[in-house]
Formats: sequence, structure tokens, C-alpha cells
Amino acid sequence: MERGPEASGGMNEFSDPRFRRKGSVKKGNPLKIDGKSAGVGGGERVTMNKSILLGLVLAMMVPAVALADGVSIDGDIRLRWDYGGAEGATSNNTGANTNLNLGSTINENISWSASVRHDMLFGAGGGAGNFDVQEAYVSIGDLGGAASFMGGWSMSVGRMNLPNQGSGRVINSDNWDLQAAPNNADGYHMASDMGGIGVDIYYYGGGGDPSGTGDNALGASFDLGGMGGFADIAIHYWSGSNATNDVSNLAVNLDNIGGDQLMGIDLDVEYATRDNDDGGDDGTLTSIGFSYGLGDMGMTLHVSNSVADADWGGMTAAPHGTHGIADLFADNDIDDTTIGLDFSPMDGVDATLNFITLAEDSSGDDLGTEVDLLLTWACTDATSMEIGYASFSSDADEGADEDFFYLGTGWSF
Repeated sequence: MERGPEASGGMNEFSDPRFRRKGSVKKGNPLKIDGKSAGVGGGERVTMNKSILLGLVLAMMVPAVALADGVSIDGDIRLRWDYGGAEGATSNNTGANTNLNLGSTINENISWSASVRHDMLFGAGGGAGNFDVQEAYVSIGDLGGAASFMGGWSMSVGRMNLPNQGSGRVINSDNWDLQAAPNNADGYHMASDMGGIGVDIYYYGGGGDPSGTGDNALGASFDLGGMGGFADIAIHYWSGSNATNDVSNLAVNLDNIGGDQLMGIDLDVEYATRDNDDGGDDGTLTSIGFSYGLGDMGMTLHVSNSVADADWGGMTAAPHGTHGIADLFADNDIDDTTIGLDFSPMDGVDATLNFITLAEDSSGDDLGTEVDLLLTWACTDATSMEIGYASFSSDADEGADEDFFYLGTGWSF
């Protein structure tokens, strides 16, 4: 057994070990200009009149001050302690991360955004931790000014978090793990609303490797909206390439099937296929779920079943909690049935109780059951607390029972 996204961390097949997929692409190193990189030999000297130097400094300061006026700054801090594992092999960890977000509107059509992230595991020593540029991109609101036929299209270029689409089983930007940032990548995202159909096009990765081994991913998403009251329909296609093979995924999401005609039942279906480019069978994922509001205490009953065969694989690791919050299993060859209840025991507090049965899809063998309890408390507009507990009972011949507990707090500013 292995823990889910925490174990895999990054962008599966088309990435560097962490793509920093963490969230997705390799860490960017700031451009460094010194004597050699500027083309000045180590022994050379450049003499400059002090008044000219002062003028250049002042000239650079003016646009900097103007840009700083109107730059928005916000962020958040998260701290979590977790404890769990099989009997006699438990772990005890405390971690934290800090996110700082910057942004500004340059003019009515162009804006920029940036986000830096620091994460650490307490007690690691030696200043261990990571400091990354999580996002840094420029957005153009309407490309019609550059070419009339591009009117209505917008574009963002730079480093961005990957999109969360459907259930997140094909591609997602999971932000659960304190030591693995949301999946991100370098590239561009273009978007348009064409006659009521939302179109998104993504290109990530690539690179200048002349041997053609650069990793890349191309995605296209079509949001068809509510189709005559039948369902909210979205189609997602992703293709990835690396040095050894090409892979692709196609997913269709049908949400809110029947609209308001199913007596309060919300019915959702997802079907996805996976081409591993190995000549074998395509992988498949089928998921169906429904929920029904019971009224009292905000109670909602939810039931779901998802089956991913042994050949299934997403473009990114499955989001946290796909098969229970203990994250004991990989995302493929799993038949997962969940029955749960969402409710609000008091103002500001939300609770979820789930009972999960897990089996191996290829053999039908039972793997075990898991009970999850989640409590979230919105302490104030800027602070929150979350408590999670999971107890897994193994049905496997040599499997071990496991428990998992975490306590998390967050502050936004």
C-alpha cells in the first residue's frame, strides 16, 4: 500500500521527478547578472561619472514606485500536525507553508500575478525546506487588439497552477500536502466563450532539448453548459509527451443530470479513458455519484462509486482523499464505494462522515474499509481549523489496520 498524492507528489509520466509537480514544473531560478554574465571580465573596471550613475538610479526608481502603487498583496499561512500509520510503524509530523501573492493591473487589458511559496517540515534541521516561485504570469484580457480574428480570446503566459477539472482524476492542482505545492507548469492558457461554449486551451512544458526529449502537455477543455436541462456537460482532452512514450486522456463529465427533475437528487457521472501508447488496452475510469439534501442541520446524504482499472492513469496524481483521507492506495485498479453524510452540528462548523469500501478491480478481492470523520470550523473571516480522523480496517491476507489523524489551522491575510 502507498499513500496517494503525498507519495507521488508530481506530474506522472511527463515530468521531471517533481516537475516541481508539486505542482508542476521545475523550479525557476532567478536570473543572475554578475560580472561574467554581463560580459565583463573579472579584471576589468568600468568607471562611471557619479552624476550619471545617480541619474540612472533615479530613472529606474520612478517606474518602480509607480508600479508599486496599486500592487495587491495577500496570502495565507497553514500549519498542520498529523499522526498515523500501521501499529508499530506510526509517524508524527508537523509542517507549515506560507503563500504570498502579488498582482497588479498594468492597463485595462494587461495584468500580472505572482505567487511565492515556502514550505517546511519542523525538526528537519539545517534550514531544510523549499522556497519556490509557484506562479508568475501575465494575462491579456482580449487578444482582439493584436489581431481582430482573436477577438474574444484571452491569454495568460508564464508559470501557472494546473486547472482543476471534473473530479480531478485526470488533471488537478491539489493543495493538500504541505510539503508538495499545487501542481503547476510553465506555458500558456487561452480561453474564450464561443456562443455559450467555454473553450480553454493549455500548453505546458516543452523546452529546448534538441533531441526532442522535452516533456510537454497539451490540453483542451470544452464546457457545454446546461444542455436543455439534461445535464451540465464538459469534455476534457489532454495529451502528454516525453522521451519514452506519448499518453493521452479523454474525460466526459455529466453533472446535475436531470436538472431539477429528480426530486432533489443531484446526479453526476464521469467517464474517462487513458491511452498509454504501449499497444495494450486503454485504461478506463467510471464514476457515478448522487447526493440528496435531508433538510435538518444542513444534512446531505451522498453515495458514490468509482472504478479505475489496472491500465488507468491520470495526467497528474489523484487529488488527496480520492480513496479516503488516509491516502493508502494508488489511483488505479481500485473499486471504491463511499456512503457519507454532510451536516452542520453548529454555526460555523461543517462535518463529513464517510464509510468507504475498497476492492481490487482486476481480481475483485476486498482490500478493506475506511471510516473518515472531518470537522471544519470557520473561526473568523480570516482563520479556520480542520480536524480529520481515518480508521482503516484491512481485509487483505497480510494487510495491516491503520489510523490517521490530523489537526490543521489556517490564517489568511
